[in-house]
Amino acid sequence: MIKLPTPTLYLRSDKRKKNGRMPLYIRFPRIDGEEPKYPMGIDLLPEEWDDKTKEPIDDALKLIIEKELTRIRTRIYNVLVNGEKLTKTCLREIVANEEPKDPGDASFYEYFDKYVLERRQAGKMTRSTEKGYDTTRRALKEFREKIRIKDIDAKFINDFERFLVKRGREHGLGDVLGTRANRLKHVRTIVLDIERRGIPIKNPYRTRECEVPKAAENDTFLEYDELKRMYQLLGLDAEIGSTEFRVLVMFLFSCAVGIRLSDALCITWGALDVTQETIIVHLIPKKGDKPWKRNREVNIPLSTFGERMIEWIAADDDGIPFSQVERENRMFRISSASTVNPTLKKLAKMAGIDKNLTYHASRRTFATLTAAEGADTYTIKNYLGHSSVTMSERYMKWSKQLALESAEKNHLIDIKKIVHRTKKKK
Repeated sequence: MIKLPTPTLYLRSDKRKKNGRMPLYIRFPRIDGEEPKYPMGIDLLPEEWDDKTKEPIDDALKLIIEKELTRIRTRIYNVLVNGEKLTKTCLREIVANEEPKDPGDASFYEYFDKYVLERRQAGKMTRSTEKGYDTTRRALKEFREKIRIKDIDAKFINDFERFLVKRGREHGLGDVLGTRANRLKHVRTIVLDIERRGIPIKNPYRTRECEVPKAAENDTFLEYDELKRMYQLLGLDAEIGSTEFRVLVMFLFSCAVGIRLSDALCITWGALDVTQETIIVHLIPKKGDKPWKRNREVNIPLSTFGERMIEWIAADDDGIPFSQVERENRMFRISSASTVNPTLKKLAKMAGIDKNLTYHASRRTFATLTAAEGADTYTIKNYLGHSSVTMSERYMKWSKQLALESAEKNHLIDIKKIVHRTKKKK
């Protein structure tokens, strides 16, 4: 329901003219700490105004003023219905009966910020998503300082995409398709939101003149021999207590259990259930920070490799044995999430691994190697905390090396079982 502000009318006695008349003003409720008040273009004598009822005594004047008030209320209603902010400038233009400006001249950034703010206040945008939109806004500002709604068309979108490619190459990153796709996806979302508000805008996505490029799927995971080389860095190239050591043990632990970075950064020793013969990692993922994605428990059995990682992690906890560590203490001492991926790239180079390693590769490594060991997709889905098997299948990769290792485990059709000949009876 649209709630209109309730204005009041009054005579400005401090602006009395030589003929004794005073201008009639309209005053609105506070905006930004001030009560906006503007002249209505009507002058009255004190005896023509009833200060108790806040209206003129003459019936003809009453009709004129009521007509003006109706016009003002209608304009204000239209502004609010269109989702625009009722500012002091907007009220001044309405009272003065100035023609509304071309909506196409409005700033694209104004609607960009409005969308992000409304989604955040409604609890429908996580902090990580908001950071992504902030990155897109900075890229747009770098591309063009001022952007009007009427500037948005197919040429603008294509020019912005070329700018993103050029900027990536200038920074030595090349054409990062995933990043480019996210930037363009955000622009498309704002364009659709502006269109939803009933504001005329050229939408090249609706006419299929432009499309958001599909980001290439990230296939990076570690083979067994690569995982071994990363493990061998512990205590040698990555000394206990160093940033390299702490990032490495957290990454290797995730290769053993498949947890996300957001969960690894806050997991405590209390998440390890040691009451059974097999240690169980129990947690509720933080993914999404949305009410409908919470409370999905994840229970992952710790492999022998995971148990070995526990020993290394405990070694960084002031050398206290695992059995004596405080349950509420965090397992990993990482000061900032921003240091993780750069450190992993450094560690990969130290281990002689020519891959663009990020923390999320640990989840793909866990899913892929666990599947190679014979775990079914449904089990892996529950380990990863996914809601569907389809999502988990995207994490399970394949390679020539895994094919060779599969052959060694005799996961192939045995020809002897097919062409076996029975002995002839005498």
